Amino acid sequence: MTALFELINRGGYVVYPIGICSIVALWVFLERFIRFRRATIDTAEFTAGIRNHVRNKRLTESITLCTETPGPVAAVLRSVLISHGQPRQQIEEAVDRSARFELQRLEHNLTVLSTLARVTPLLGLLGTVAGMIKTFQVIQAQAPFVQPASLARGIWEALIATAFGLVVAIPCHVAYDYLVARVRGFAAEMDRSAADIIQVIQEISPHD
Repeated sequence: MTALFELINRGGYVVYPIGICSIVALWVFLERFIRFRRATIDTAEFTAGIRNHVRNKRLTESITLCTETPGPVAAVLRSVLISHGQPRQQIEEAVDRSARFELQRLEHNLTVLSTLARVTPLLGLLGTVAGMIKTFQVIQAQAPFVQPASLARGIWEALIATAFGLVVAIPCHVAYDYLVARVRGFAAEMDRSAADIIQVIQEISPHD
């Protein structure tokens, strides 16, 4: 731990905003990860249950089940069931509205993670430039008899700032890609389940 604090001190002031970025990124990832975990259900099993209820004309039970079940799939299926009896086009429009709303909720704060993934290496680069400026100031001040030890502070700052920026940026990119993949998975599940239940509704009560 002492070695880490020593590196931070040698990295210059730029290391501190990079550290703040890492805390924010970790918070965003954990918040989204927990949210996605709570929203995850066995979509195939849930959709099959709703399908059976609809075929048995137990729409009220189906709507109640969707209301009590967490996650975007249940919310979208609820919009399908509430629109029961309307033309297919109106049902699909209701599904689109619900799906867009659920996707916006799923994508909440993902732009923050994406921004941090781009900003932190730039902060590291800024620290690198600041460190090299200090190094050349020392060279100019001590020329022609430059002591290598005098250059160490600027070089340390340049290298540590770059390293810290990359250490934060790389996990941010990985976390962002993972969360985006999860969102796309939810979107695909919403589409498949909604299409399935719409088809069942049309079969039991066709409507032009």
